Amino acid sequence: MRIRTFRASDLPALWPIYQAATQEDGQQLHFHAEAFEAWLHQLDAENNAFVITDDDDELNTWGQGETLEGIEGEIIGYTLVETLQTSDGYHLRCHGAVSPIHRGRHAGRALLICATNRANLLASEFEWEASLQGVPVYFEALLPVKDPRSPQLAAKCELQPIRDKHEAGWQLYRRTL
Repeated sequence: MRIRTFRASDLPALWPIYQAATQEDGQQLHFHAEAFEAWLHQLDAENNAFVITDDDDELNTWGQGETLEGIEGEIIGYTLVETLQTSDGYHLRCHGAVSPIHRGRHAGRALLICATNRANLLASEFEWEASLQGVPVYFEALLPVKDPRSPQLAAKCELQPIRDKHEAGWQLYRRTL
């Protein structure tokens, strides 16, 4: 598997992953295809989103950073970091999904680590402002309650469950950056 930055040409692959993951997790679709695409553009996906592919590492022996055109595998998941500001702090929230048939292969963990790294970089842009306001900067992830691996994934990424209200079927996990 390999993680790379999102490209606009990835949009057709992400919608079916979102649909399949939503159904697997027992959730309602929040978007139709056009709204999903608009949401990605609104959140600056070209800079804040990443995809994971099922590349065979043996096909690309020269390095992890690039893939040869035509050898790159199928997209099996994605993550996106959204920046939110509320009265209680700055929230860098990870949204994403892994295709249900590829779950259990550590793709979600790799994407969550990637999102954490992006959140750390984004946080550096407003840490000073947050400290002047006396509010924290949080990294957050909404993980499906129905997936029994969610609590272990959150723990591996040092995220704690939060009791705040959120949509039914989702657990919000958080850590301070």
